[in-house]
Amino acid sequence: MSRTRLDREAAARTPYLAAALALSSCAAGLCASLAFADNSQPGPFPVSQRTVTVSRPSGSTFSAQIRYPATSSAANAPFASAAGPAPAISFGHGFLSAVDLYDSTMDHLASHGYIVIATTSEGGLFPNHANFALDIRHCLTWLEQQDAAKSSWLANAVDQNAFAVSGHSMGGGAAALAAAADARVKCMATLAAAETNPSAAAAAGNVQRPARFIVGSQDSIVAPSTTQNQYAACDAPRQFVSITGGSHCGFIDNAIIACDSGSISRAEQLAKTRALLLEFFDTHLRGDANDYATVWGAGPAVAGTVATRDARTTASLASASLKGEAGTELATTLTVTNIGPDATAIKPRAAGAAFAVSFEPAESAELAAGASAVFTVRVASAAPTTGTATIDAVRVRDGAGAALALGATFTAAANPADLDGDGVVGASDLTILLAAWGVCDGCATDIDGDGVVDGTDLTMLLASWS
Repeated sequence: MSRTRLDREAAARTPYLAAALALSSCAAGLCASLAFADNSQPGPFPVSQRTVTVSRPSGSTFSAQIRYPATSSAANAPFASAAGPAPAISFGHGFLSAVDLYDSTMDHLASHGYIVIATTSEGGLFPNHANFALDIRHCLTWLEQQDAAKSSWLANAVDQNAFAVSGHSMGGGAAALAAAADARVKCMATLAAAETNPSAAAAAGNVQRPARFIVGSQDSIVAPSTTQNQYAACDAPRQFVSITGGSHCGFIDNAIIACDSGSISRAEQLAKTRALLLEFFDTHLRGDANDYATVWGAGPAVAGTVATRDARTTASLASASLKGEAGTELATTLTVTNIGPDATAIKPRAAGAAFAVSFEPAESAELAAGASAVFTVRVASAAPTTGTATIDAVRVRDGAGAALALGATFTAAANPADLDGDGVVGASDLTILLAAWGVCDGCATDIDGDGVVDGTDLTMLLASWS
């Protein structure tokens, strides 16, 4: 990861997220409790909005709304240079749902340094899903063009290697169509994705990058099983995340005609949605190691959700808990299998460790489907300590994988002058040493190991007296 990107990630987690600023940045009535941690709270950047015109290859045009990190929250404000080059997400709206219904979600991502562009096309009674998916892709092309144009307000502001697609309901299904056809898409996260024509479920089988399918468990408009069909068809690293008590219209900011409701409030569902989207995009567009453990680890994705994860990878540690003396090196093995269908190398890494961690080899050869790699994991600490490291088995192909916990305890090295092993160097140890005085090759009482218990050993014992 570049130094610039590391600096941006650090900036996004500064004290700038003070409670007063977070509350003032929330959309009215949509602030959630702190139960979902920082990922549901606004980021450090003011958010501005523009309406832009996007051209299709045919020469026709459509309008799109774009939200972005800015120097102020005024409309059409300059892009915040500290956020660039920024990852970008192309978002698809739901059937008969105005883009404005997703303000809080798009603004949230933009406040964390993302550019979010949402086409307003195909908003009528008879939308063309294939064309809608094309427009989602055209939005990415527009961003590429603006990034390259020296006169553009987005010149050199877009990270063209960090594109994602997202969307709700019809827009979620269209996002799957777009992701299946566009190699620029690095990951996809959808909200209650509906079936489309052509089939989003069939297209999901061609999605080559990590995908998170988010649903509300009480959705009465697009049954969770509909989205689950897309998850089941996807052969890339995939996740199916259900928000307990969530509804279809809980993903939008205000109710519309024929809306449903669930057993949790709209504010709570939107807060969980914000957290689920941000942690996933941070993992796959920014390489955030802390979010990686949450996204691909064994725990719940967000409180109040149920997650099924299939990283197309399995990983295991021969020992998940190591113990030894400080100053010594402890080791275990990490075995990783690529489930496929695509080949990938595996690169292990450690995060959050209170001790040094190294891997051999540093990266595996490319693994075909079904093939495994074994890594030696070495940990060391010069001082006594107890802690846990997250061991990530990262798929080089797509950044998904598995996250495991490795615990290690380093104890204080034993004092060789403590001959009776009671933790104290005292009179009993002196008695033992004097009783063994003389030639004593290999004896524990021969503290300096020269084959004789003599004055040198006595001096060493007295120097350790406690």
